[in-house]
Amino acid sequence: MKIPILFLTVVLFCTACQNNKEHKVNEGTENTQDNQLAMVDSLMSLSAKRGVFNGNILIAKNNELIYQNEFGYTDASKSKKNHSNSLFNIGSIAKEFNAVGIMILAEKKLLTLDDKISKFGLDLPQWADSVSVRNLLQYTSGLPRVNWRNIKSDEDIYSDLKNIKHLNFEAGTNYLYSNNNIFLQRRIIEKVSKMTFNAFLQKHILTPSGMEDALIDPSPESTQLVTAFNNEYVNDEPSEVKISGWVNPTTKDMYKWLTSLHSGKLISRESLMTLFESHSENTESALGHGIFENNELVVHRHQGSHFNYESLIYYNLKEDLMVILMTNNKNFQLDNIAKAIENISAKKPFSVPQKSVYLTIREKCYENVEAGIDYYKTLKKDFPDTYNFSDENELNRVGYKLIGKEQLEDAIKIFQLLVSEFPNSANPYDSIGEAYYLNGNTELALVNFKKSLELNPANANAKKMIAEIESK
Repeated sequence: MKIPILFLTVVLFCTACQNNKEHKVNEGTENTQDNQLAMVDSLMSLSAKRGVFNGNILIAKNNELIYQNEFGYTDASKSKKNHSNSLFNIGSIAKEFNAVGIMILAEKKLLTLDDKISKFGLDLPQWADSVSVRNLLQYTSGLPRVNWRNIKSDEDIYSDLKNIKHLNFEAGTNYLYSNNNIFLQRRIIEKVSKMTFNAFLQKHILTPSGMEDALIDPSPESTQLVTAFNNEYVNDEPSEVKISGWVNPTTKDMYKWLTSLHSGKLISRESLMTLFESHSENTESALGHGIFENNELVVHRHQGSHFNYESLIYYNLKEDLMVILMTNNKNFQLDNIAKAIENISAKKPFSVPQKSVYLTIREKCYENVEAGIDYYKTLKKDFPDTYNFSDENELNRVGYKLIGKEQLEDAIKIFQLLVSEFPNSANPYDSIGEAYYLNGNTELALVNFKKSLELNPANANAKKMIAEIESK
């Protein structure tokens, strides 16, 4: 379903959006829903043209689907366009399904969230006596991250879990985002329901929600499943890791999922609120992030990614606005797109997302940092509005990637560029200070940490590093 758009409004709006200044929703036209949708369509078209969005979008307002569209291609060959029935790998968003599965069983009184996981006969070490189902949901179990280098299957994960001697911390006392928690939730559902996890998903969640197109663990050869690719138009290699239980939906499937989840069709409101409980305000709950006002849920946001797949669900319950975005060409712009759509709906100024400098120059910098810096300068001169030159984190990420590759001299050159671009910001000096320190130049490290602290007296890392260097 594509919502019809007023052509003249689209043309005028697209012309006005060629620069990246803030745009007003009601400038020169009556602020009707048709005009707002025209602006959304133009926002998405320009985002696709700039190369920051290749994928599918769905928007619902007041419990009604008002906009659905597809942009770009199913893979790097650009031979086939995305369509409304395209399936996407939604990464961590798929973890919502096992969380809701746990609550379905809890409401049937087949388990409680305070049950220790040793209760379920999973043949795990003694630490299972101290970890509860609630700890798994909130990532407070103390289980380490999955060692993906050695993992190819469910059996491998299970084997690793059985060989863990000690938890990273006492269950419930800290937070560590680990897929081991997800794996065990799914095994518990199997033990309690006496069904495979995939069969349970289909019977108790996908079918009742009306998710007719979604597939669990689709084959890479599936004609509906799109292929992820990078900005150099190279497809991701098929994953050698075969972990089961991952739902790959369409945007409309996700609309049906969110509608079922928040309407009480699958679990009670009390159970839903339980799933939004997290270790702290800044950590993930079982359903991503929930924002509350006066104990009422006002926003449900969850982002997921897998290599070059990325998806976002953003549901503003206060305004009854739902935005679902799925891409097979990750550019880290889904939050910005959702925010622009929310502003259009609220009749506020908005900006069109820009292309990532980090993603555009990183490969050149890894191979030849001087060539990468020259490329950066050329882009800034020729395409000042297309790329995100105003965000210091773009260059900062390139520098830290180079540190990770142990290219310290190259990282210093990137951070020197960063400092020259943002001379009044504290973080660039902190970053170059760290690079100098790692490269053995404590004198220049100290100079830059002190400059960072001067610009931001609250910089705890700079204080720590200055004390460490001066103590030597």
